[in-house]
Amino acid sequence: MKLSPALLYLFMLISPWVVAEESLSDLDLDLDSLMAMDVQVTSAMKRTQSAFETASSIYVLTKEQITRSGVTSVPEALKMVPGLAVRQLDNNQWAISSRGVASRFSSKLLVMIDGQSLYTPEFAAVYWETLNVPLYDIERIEIIRGQGGLLWGSNATNGVINIITKNSIDTRGLYADVSSGSQLNVDTNLRYGGDIGNNGSFRVYGHVKDGQTSDKGIKMAPADFTEQQSAGVRFDFTPNDQWSGLIQGDITQSTLGQNFNGVVDSSNRNISFTGSLDRTDARIMARLENRISPSANQMLQTSWLKQSGEQTYIQEEFESFDLDYQINFLYQDLQFDWGLNYRYNAISFAQSTFIQSGGGFDNLHQYGTLAQAQYNVIADKLDFIVGVKVDHNDLTGWESQPLARLVWKPQNNQVVWLSVSKSVLVPSLLMFNDNYIIDGQRVEEVSPITTGIPEIDRYYIRTYLNGNNKVKSEKSVSYEMGYRLSDTTWALDLSVYHTDTDNVAVIEIDPNIDQFIPVFTMLQAGQIDAAVQALTTTSINFNLVSNAGLTTEGGDVVLSWQPVDNFTAEVGYSYNTFNYDLVDNTFPAIGYDSTSRQLFTKADIHFFEQHNIFASLRVENSDAYRTDNYTALDITWNWAFQPNWAFAIMGKNLFAGTHLEYGNHGETYTQSTFIDESVTFKITAKF
Repeated sequence: MKLSPALLYLFMLISPWVVAEESLSDLDLDLDSLMAMDVQVTSAMKRTQSAFETASSIYVLTKEQITRSGVTSVPEALKMVPGLAVRQLDNNQWAISSRGVASRFSSKLLVMIDGQSLYTPEFAAVYWETLNVPLYDIERIEIIRGQGGLLWGSNATNGVINIITKNSIDTRGLYADVSSGSQLNVDTNLRYGGDIGNNGSFRVYGHVKDGQTSDKGIKMAPADFTEQQSAGVRFDFTPNDQWSGLIQGDITQSTLGQNFNGVVDSSNRNISFTGSLDRTDARIMARLENRISPSANQMLQTSWLKQSGEQTYIQEEFESFDLDYQINFLYQDLQFDWGLNYRYNAISFAQSTFIQSGGGFDNLHQYGTLAQAQYNVIADKLDFIVGVKVDHNDLTGWESQPLARLVWKPQNNQVVWLSVSKSVLVPSLLMFNDNYIIDGQRVEEVSPITTGIPEIDRYYIRTYLNGNNKVKSEKSVSYEMGYRLSDTTWALDLSVYHTDTDNVAVIEIDPNIDQFIPVFTMLQAGQIDAAVQALTTTSINFNLVSNAGLTTEGGDVVLSWQPVDNFTAEVGYSYNTFNYDLVDNTFPAIGYDSTSRQLFTKADIHFFEQHNIFASLRVENSDAYRTDNYTALDITWNWAFQPNWAFAIMGKNLFAGTHLEYGNHGETYTQSTFIDESVTFKITAKF
């Protein structure tokens, strides 16, 4: 189904004036909800706290914004978060990060669902294309821009994304929706929830998606189709005022078409090829919470995650088991949090044409403890927070991540906060233990002598990127400051940061010039054919070493405005610089020196009681991704035409045209496509 841009724009302009019959008045419209000022968040302190008083750069994407925006996936929803780098590679692949450069297989973000980590130690990344959370069951998404290592452990260097789903008591009844559009054949959801006696509730749900390919590729025709099926269940229990618990689980089966790059033959060059990714993702999580007294509570959570994938030239299987315990209590002016955590990982990674594992790390263990204290120095005015997390992992041993924060409320509607923290990024197995073949280097690029013989000078030498078991964990020290103001009709959220990172993994070149001496000897003897043959036995080694420094700094500002009840708006600007400090003979492994700027605005308009328009505009200006700058508008019209029925039409990437969002094609196994404008229609029923 393809619509011309002219027809799309015309429809988007005239459709809001369709006459409606039912109201959207049940949707929350106040300013505090838009800014999430009244939301009680958990990700920043690992206990419930007002987002307004949180001493970190936190943004809360509310269920209202997710619903009204018409997004069809979590990565799409994250495009609405200021300061987050969200780059779409094709119709199913994404690169997402915060306060840095986003990459397909490295983001330095810790991503969780209800506190359950989705981190994979092989690539230190998240498979966004198979992250399938029912959007209609999300309560909110909490995003911490900046370090979260104290509470959540290693690998939360640049931020934390915690997707928090609704209690099943809030999802009783029947829900169904069906979507289709210019890049989507069908996307359908079905959920039913109900009570379990007087003390519990449940929901069961299923999802089927069939997505189309992009219109335009770079080196070859797009192959980025999506076929996905998932099912899940959740149970919540509250037997009394002191105890509550939940059990939830889901499974997702995905078949995704993708275009790849890789060295798969004797040419030693990256070759583009098409294949499919077949993945099965399953997870189970159980949590038990106990209110010990009016001033103390404790929580025990256990979870299991299994991810198995098979794609062209790569087969992997990953399984994890997590156990977390935490106790929080209040004594006079002191709030204290203490916790223990343990994680077990089982990794199976088959040897492939261009990736070889060094072995010895089929199982990984990680365990640790955290302690955090918040002291109210001046009642309702000044709080001091200090804490530390100490944990042990099998790759780099013991690590510590301390933190100190200050929160000052000069007025009831103003907050100033300061933070100094240290975080740790544990190397991925790919960096620590694996070797893989990358795009070859020409002889003339690495040899101090050129021969003038094309067969020799332009020969591509087999080139390896080698992991290094002496790679250290990256250690970052971050200095942050923020200010928040909430008035009757407007609110302001400002944060600035400066982060210095040591032991950054970069690539050191080892051309091993001595191996070319026999080649030149043969050339001097006039044995050109023998010299060419000898080149086939040579290789260049790119070795990962942790001897670089990295400085990132910048800021985010968000201004929200609600002049009347039925209109809210949000304007934001983010700025980030990313600069390496390299020693000789090295170059960056991820990203390069760059500056990124982002301007965005959102508007939420209600009229005729039954109608809502939600629009977001993003202006992306960055030299980090080898693409042109672009401006994209996403706009959704929602119409509640019956008490139990609603219709929506969504236009995405308007004004941007066919554009490229990710051009770092030097990364092995990554090939993006052009992103298109699209339109999607959706009908929803609730009973």
